[in-house]
Amino acid sequence: MSHHQQQPNPGGHQVPFRARLIGVCVMLVTLIAGGIFAWQAMYAAGLRGTHGEFTVAQCSTQTVSYRSHGKHRTREEVKCHGSFSADGGKGSDPNAYLEPSSSHSAGTKISVTQTDSTSTVESRRFSYVEASAWNGGLMFAFAFAWLIGTALGAFMAVTGHTGRHSRVSYGTAWRSTAGGASRPIILGLAAVGGLGVVVSLLLGVVL
Repeated sequence: MSHHQQQPNPGGHQVPFRARLIGVCVMLVTLIAGGIFAWQAMYAAGLRGTHGEFTVAQCSTQTVSYRSHGKHRTREEVKCHGSFSADGGKGSDPNAYLEPSSSHSAGTKISVTQTDSTSTVESRRFSYVEASAWNGGLMFAFAFAWLIGTALGAFMAVTGHTGRHSRVSYGTAWRSTAGGASRPIILGLAAVGGLGVVVSLLLGVVL
């Protein structure tokens, strides 16, 4: 009878399927959200689209209720209807919609970028973005911040650690990434996201 026994894999552990699925879902959601913010940031910074002026006809404020971290919260959404005139007389839209950061009185002119041509009221609300260095920098910062969430999702998918009540402890999860490509990739994603947030906000203030 052989007394030879197979040695356990140092730092190795079985990743629960549920934890891996949660990690993949977090990665997908954060990548999509980051892409949306990056798309809007391109227009807000004037890198794409048609620049012009939005003249406010009327603004309305609506209180929206939602739940976050188990608590009931509210936020105010501002929606304005008006007209758009492109720089240099290149085009106009007498029935434009904008969701600005704050409410404005009738007749107020706002610097905006037209993102695309639309045909429905529902899509028109997304077709104009406030154009300024700060707004562009802020949206780019949000896009990079979501990249940090992508790194977190990758960590969950690779190690199985999904939080305080996870079956896999954080120590075990962290040790399992040693010596492989997963740790530098995850840390790299988080570093790019953090640096991108700082640089975006600085450029938004300076430019």
